[in-house]
Amino acid sequence: MVFQPVALPIGMNIRIFLFLLVILVTGVHAQETINEEQLLLNGYVDNSGNVLLTGYASPGSLSYMPFLNGTQYTFDNNTNQLYAVTDALTSKSEDTWSLNFSSEGYYSDYSITFDLPAGSEVTRIDVPPELNYQLEAKEASLTLSIHGYRVVSPWIKVDYKLPAEVPVQSRYSPTFVLLVSLIIVLVAGVIFVYYRHRIQKRTVIPEMKDSSDKETEEIPETKPETKEIRITGEMQKVIDTLSDKEKAIIGLLIRNGGSATQAGIRYETGIPKSSLTGIINALKRRNIIKKHENGRTNVIELSEWFLSEKELK
Repeated sequence: MVFQPVALPIGMNIRIFLFLLVILVTGVHAQETINEEQLLLNGYVDNSGNVLLTGYASPGSLSYMPFLNGTQYTFDNNTNQLYAVTDALTSKSEDTWSLNFSSEGYYSDYSITFDLPAGSEVTRIDVPPELNYQLEAKEASLTLSIHGYRVVSPWIKVDYKLPAEVPVQSRYSPTFVLLVSLIIVLVAGVIFVYYRHRIQKRTVIPEMKDSSDKETEEIPETKPETKEIRITGEMQKVIDTLSDKEKAIIGLLIRNGGSATQAGIRYETGIPKSSLTGIINALKRRNIIKKHENGRTNVIELSEWFLSEKELK
């Protein structure tokens, strides 16, 4: 049997062609509307539930993060860097804190890290099956890392408890404390008398020179100028997210005009050398300070981002 080709009417051929064209255009448009976003953020949570977020995000992903609504943040369209301080990610019920981070959309690369306060106890971690997480205890924090690829509308829910404050008991007897106090008072008195004698001696010598030599001019004492740093509202919000030791370091840098040596910071704050290095590295990762070598010591400086007086958007 031989099949002969059937000639279709011209009008039907045109309708079939238009139908196939519509299917082709619709498929191409559907592929173009799928936006692949990227989200790489670090979150630092303090004891009050405030979260400092730093990292990188594609511009399209900002509209998919509802917590940014009503939150002050900065976003650099050139580098895609995001900085935000918010308390909208945490809530508290009795002695349990909850951290909820969710974002809509499709992400080809998704990486979130949260640093919880040191000594925190995580009681629940809830993430979608396509996300992997790792919990690691560090010296100054408890780090939760979440990673995933090609995920849709990911969410993270974490419940944790802060460590209970243990009252510090004195290891010394009242007699010992009294004896040390008397020694301190005695030493302070000797120092006061010594410096008072030196001040009186300095005030007498210029008068004697004045009486014997009228042409001698007094040379004023010069002191190095210290740049004054004004703490803006945005700087204070960042400072509020820091621990007590981190606040002590930032406060010292502000008083010193923005910089100090690492040895000077250890001497002024009393932070042990073993802990100071880790705290400085944590502040550096948050882009709050910079560190560079100067001879045989390190110089710590406040970063340009922290000192910026630009208002947050």
